[in-house]
Amino acid sequence: MNRTTQFIIGLIAVVVALGAGFYGRNLYLKEVSTYQVPVPISAIPAYTVLNADMFQMREMPRTMESLPYYQSVQNLGEMISTVPLPAGLPVAQVNAVPIAQFRLADAAFEVLSIPVEPVSAVGGQIRIGERVNLYQVLPEKIDPENTTISANDQPTFKVELIAESILVVDVRNAQGVAAESNQKSEDNSAFGGSPQNEQVQILTLAVKPEVVDLILNAVAVSKKQGGLLWTTLALP
Repeated sequence: MNRTTQFIIGLIAVVVALGAGFYGRNLYLKEVSTYQVPVPISAIPAYTVLNADMFQMREMPRTMESLPYYQSVQNLGEMISTVPLPAGLPVAQVNAVPIAQFRLADAAFEVLSIPVEPVSAVGGQIRIGERVNLYQVLPEKIDPENTTISANDQPTFKVELIAESILVVDVRNAQGVAAESNQKSEDNSAFGGSPQNEQVQILTLAVKPEVVDLILNAVAVSKKQGGLLWTTLALP
């Protein structure tokens, strides 16, 4: 073997050794090196609106970088905690969510639930994400001084639109259990099962603050004075 061949073999061996060493070093650093993540300075109760002053940066193993934890203080701003957050521990993304997501609706809307009867609420088949109109149906007041009305006259009713195009954010049955969607029932039927669709009897709505009192008054009237609260699907 001449010197040229020996030199080439030696050079290749050095390059391979350097490459293996560089790879091993990077792998080692990835496993043992650290980086900073935000952690609560002190314990944060559930349902607290978060801000940057509640957190400090703490060294954690770099292997956590690929896990679903918040990686910066900025990402935690304007979030709300859904569970108590212990001091000094990273915050999992499922434990702090945007306020609108937590409230079921944008912060500009109030969220309220109302009872409905399936017969007057599209057969109880209303689904999340649909928009509805609310109508109040009341008997017309009879003037006691009007002598022209006979006992055989049919009663008349007044129908009034209370609120329109209201977003449905949740649907429940009478026991407060989430009502199944029509699609789920259709899937059950396709596989030979009988439909198990729950009729909606509690609607949770996102409404503008100025119409909340109108809706609640209509609900009260329907319960106490014999009126009807009728729900329809709004025009698309």
